Amino acid sequence: MLPVLTLAAVVLGLPACVTSKGTLEGSRVETVRVDGRLYEVRIAPAESAGDYQLLLVRGTVVVDPDPKRESERNWNVVQPFLERTCKGPFVVLDHQLADKVNLFVRFRCGT
Repeated sequence: MLPVLTLAAVVLGLPACVTSKGTLEGSRVETVRVDGRLYEVRIAPAESAGDYQLLLVRGTVVVDPDPKRESERNWNVVQPFLERTCKGPFVVLDHQLADKVNLFVRFRCGT
């Protein structure tokens, strides 16, 4: 009986632990694995010409994330996507770490 109660508690508590993935309207998604961690990278044009938005969503579960380490990892993941999108230099206009693991970046191509 105890295993059934334990399983029920886990199943009923699971929705409280699940958060929805972020989305960017008009974006395309690319899944990438870096250092054994799965990420979804979404890139979409912003309102101004030459400006873009990028959303990096961690695809693997993170228990008690360290925001500083997650931020460092995230920048290592997004750097090639920023360079590829702009085909060269870019300027970061804004960035935010959401839920201690997901990164939102607004950037402009060029210098």
